[in-house]
Amino acid sequence: MAAITVKELEALTPANNGKRLSMGDSMYGTVRAGRDGTVSVYVMWRFTFNGARHYLPLGTWKANGETSLKSLREKRITHEKEVNDGINPLERKAATKLKKRADQAEAIHEQRARIQRIAELESRLTVRSLFDKWQALELRTRADKGAEAKRAFERDVFPLIGELAAADVTKAHIQTIVDTMMMRDVVRMTKRVLSDLRQMFGFALDRDLVEADPTARIKKAKIGPDGERDRVLSEPELIALFDKLPASGLAETSQCALLLQLATITRIGEVLGARWEHVDFERRTWKLPRTKNGESHTLWLSDFALAQLESLKALTGLTEWLFPATRLDGPVCSKTVTKQVADRQRIGEPLSGRTKQVDALLLPGGQWRPHDLRRTGASMMADLGALPEVVERCLNHTEENKMKRIYQRARYEGPMRDAWRLLGERLELLSRKPGNVTLLHAA
Repeated sequence: MAAITVKELEALTPANNGKRLSMGDSMYGTVRAGRDGTVSVYVMWRFTFNGARHYLPLGTWKANGETSLKSLREKRITHEKEVNDGINPLERKAATKLKKRADQAEAIHEQRARIQRIAELESRLTVRSLFDKWQALELRTRADKGAEAKRAFERDVFPLIGELAAADVTKAHIQTIVDTMMMRDVVRMTKRVLSDLRQMFGFALDRDLVEADPTARIKKAKIGPDGERDRVLSEPELIALFDKLPASGLAETSQCALLLQLATITRIGEVLGARWEHVDFERRTWKLPRTKNGESHTLWLSDFALAQLESLKALTGLTEWLFPATRLDGPVCSKTVTKQVADRQRIGEPLSGRTKQVDALLLPGGQWRPHDLRRTGASMMADLGALPEVVERCLNHTEENKMKRIYQRARYEGPMRDAWRLLGERLELLSRKPGNVTLLHAA
């Protein structure tokens, strides 16, 4: 029979639904009518292989469809060549489908194996990687986003166990960290690092990254008492400090930082992290937008404090920060001045690459730290007549009673201003190296 033509196919109507067509070259079609009235022809090819008759689907023709009559015939020719070559197209298609399924199954298996390997790698996180994960998920809720904890770990934990798998850390490793820190006599910092280690391994334990907490059997109580510092510089020592600072080799900015801290009884980190936009010379105020207790704190500036800021303005006023880092992309490290002060109170040879003036800031009462200046200024305020609750507010200590914290805030603004003024006047007097002034703190 002659091969069917495209025109003959296009002449089909829904009335021909179910009709079988002989299309030539052993091709047969079945007419199908859709609900929308469109007509299509499902085409199969009849062939003989090894003496048996088979039918192979070639596709569906539709007017203006993707599969043309020409392409159907080209498929038949391709399959006929396969038969002539001794290949059964039906078996080949079945084999191809089976291979595809096998490939899919193998891909799923490989994916599961990869997930398992990732899980195993997760469970073999190094201590450093575990810290990064802990910081990203939990420490971000801390006010400093975990920056202080990371500094402590960089100094005391990572050098010892940073590259060790967290799952392999034992009590002995943690004890070594504690013992090494205690050799430096830093009890409070040791307890803080141990507490952070305990929290980090608790985080890992909750996520099955470790099987046990290596810190569990190490008790803070056995480390020893915190030995809270109570160093207060006497007025003779302050007079000596005012005399020593200019010749100490400290940068002028660092000298300003110490005197500004003393005059405002702020924390040295808050001083070093301050921005010029928060200093109002006209109103004589300095705002700390975020402090250790999470609240903002506004200070009144005495003449003594203003003098330090004016000196500093001439040095760093063109930058964003009162104490900019070398690259001017942020403030200096909060530990900078503390390290500089410690380097100038050493006994013996200077450290490599550090100042040679190892005793430039030694005072009669023994070693002191910048934070002692905050305590000293607060003590002087009290001696000058400021009430304890006023001093507490100048220190920006949190009032435990919420109602008092909210409603009595304005009540203390005047007394706080007076306290800062009295402190500034006293410091101004002492800075002039008086020889006949009555001292509040005897040597």
